[in-house]
Amino acid sequence: MNAFTFRDQIVQSYERFSRSFVKIAATDISKVVDDEYERGRYWPEPLIQINPNYKQGSTVLELAQAGVLHPMTAEIFQVGKDTGPGIAVRLYKHQQDSLALAQANRRP
Repeated sequence: MNAFTFRDQIVQSYERFSRSFVKIAATDISKVVDDEYERGRYWPEPLIQINPNYKQGSTVLELAQAGVLHPMTAEIFQVGKDTGPGIAVRLYKHQQDSLALAQANRRP
């Protein structure tokens, strides 16, 4: 099942649930509520966004060697170190920028 079919099934189930505990006696109000359900007022359409790759920054090892991070972080933050020589974790630029702001005691 694709994500959109799954979403539609969830919306239909929730609609049945939300209608199950309310009985509108006034026909004019009932019609307005039914029309609003039909238009999809109570749940938006799915949001689809294209997420570009984040810009890569330095590795934890490079930042430790530069004195930005504690030297132990270079040993801790490695990929695959349990099965052989580890590879230093690379941060994204926004993560590296956050480190610089934290060290300057500033908020983004």
